[in-house]
Amino acid sequence: MKRSYPLGEALSLSPTHPSPPAAPSSVPLPPVAAVAADDLSPQATTFPYRDYIAAKQDLLAAIRGGPFYGLVFALSGMGKTCLMRDVWASLDRHRYQLLYLSAANVSLLGISRFFAQTCHIAPKRTFIETCKVLADVLKAQPVQQLLWIDEADRVSADTIAELRILAECDREIPQMFSIIFSGLPELGSLISSPKLFPLKRRITVRVQLTGLCRDELAAFLAHRFGSVDEKRIPPELRDEIFERTLATPALIERVVKRILERAGQERVAEAHLREALDAQGL
Repeated sequence: MKRSYPLGEALSLSPTHPSPPAAPSSVPLPPVAAVAADDLSPQATTFPYRDYIAAKQDLLAAIRGGPFYGLVFALSGMGKTCLMRDVWASLDRHRYQLLYLSAANVSLLGISRFFAQTCHIAPKRTFIETCKVLADVLKAQPVQQLLWIDEADRVSADTIAELRILAECDREIPQMFSIIFSGLPELGSLISSPKLFPLKRRITVRVQLTGLCRDELAAFLAHRFGSVDEKRIPPELRDEIFERTLATPALIERVVKRILERAGQERVAEAHLREALDAQGL
């Protein structure tokens, strides 16, 4: 799942100023990317590494195709929560509504109450009655509902099975809303349990965040720390940083931040790397 990240820029010229003359053909123009890299300042946004962009594209395509079940696997620090925010920011709020829950807050009753409030439905005497009214209203709404369950590897198989039943409680349509289960790689084993076989065979999107590729490390450091501090990390230390952190963006950031803090204005040395790795238990 390796893809390039599509970038686009728009340039507008004021009508009161003439367009700049074209450069003479004998004078080579400097590469735009090279100039930008030399002047890059630290960025607070998520670094768009290949797996991250591929996962975002796959999820957006699935969401726009109608209700579905999806899985997001990743170790801690790979950017699962950032991915959720990025996906949500890319959707039209007039067409989609997202409910984000972590494992501690996941319950069938709580989710059904949320949807009932969203649709302005007064809860009925029984859960089954509420589901029936909810199904009728969701079918008539132009807004698609998306449920994102974080730390899903910690949710019980019984609760996950009940969520599928809730999503499919109407006989006229296969699925009323989308559910994305996000968690550690152990989530795969949970979904493969016999009790969840009906859900497993319905899952249409599976994405995994595996971290940076080695050739993305320099760009990541420039993105997070700026091009000046990126150049302070000696080439001979980068392979060990990459390997010891298992290419995990959050870990790389913490280690390099510690290295730069300990080095101060001095030249970054191997001793700074050792101290930073020890501080992170690596």
